[in-house]
Amino acid sequence: MFGFQIAVTLHLVGIIFWIGGIAARLILLDAAPSGAEVGVRSQLYQIQRRIHFIMEIPGSVMTLLAGGFLIHAAQVNFHLPWFRAKIALVIGLIVIELLASRRIKAFNAGGRMGQAMGLFAGLVVFTLLTLVAVVTKF
Repeated sequence: MFGFQIAVTLHLVGIIFWIGGIAARLILLDAAPSGAEVGVRSQLYQIQRRIHFIMEIPGSVMTLLAGGFLIHAAQVNFHLPWFRAKIALVIGLIVIELLASRRIKAFNAGGRMGQAMGLFAGLVVFTLLTLVAVVTKF
């Protein structure tokens, strides 16, 4: 039982770091001026890379590993609607993370601004829907 509680804690901490890292990168991208100089773009790119490697990657790995353990320990039935919805929403978060990385790379290369706040809104929606799916187990 103690291992289960540790896994839940690690899962939640991982989620916080993963989603927080994505949100921080999107806010940085939105704050960057469109058509910024190469030096400014390079600095922004380096800052977002640090956030990505220090927060997002460890958070996502911790989330997925602890989540896998929880699925096994709780013997979750894969046919439950709330579980399928949660997995679909997690895939949505992964897509948002990939789109954010792509927009940041495009900004670094040419100074073009992406739709950072649109992705941020999508991140908030996916996070809230996942929370509702888990808490209510509809």
